[in-house]
Amino acid sequence: MIYTVNMKKISLYLFATLSVVLLNIVTVMADPGGSDPLPCDPDDPNCPLDTWVIVLVAAALIAAVIHLQRKQKALQA
Repeated sequence: MIYTVNMKKISLYLFATLSVVLLNIVTVMADPGGSDPLPCDPDDPNCPLDTWVIVLVAAALIAAVIHLQRKQKALQA
């Protein structure tokens, strides 16, 4: 059985997911202050990973959407 994908539903889901992620990032970045922009040594394994994470998430989402669209086209052919 071939399942059809409603693009409107997918785009609404993607918009809602991105909105939640971006709004949470804004609240997390609301730092009360601090003098050191890098609070820990970058070579320290306990240092939090916060550099370019948004770009990584966006690239993963784009890759997933492209993969799912290609898979859907292959099923329709």
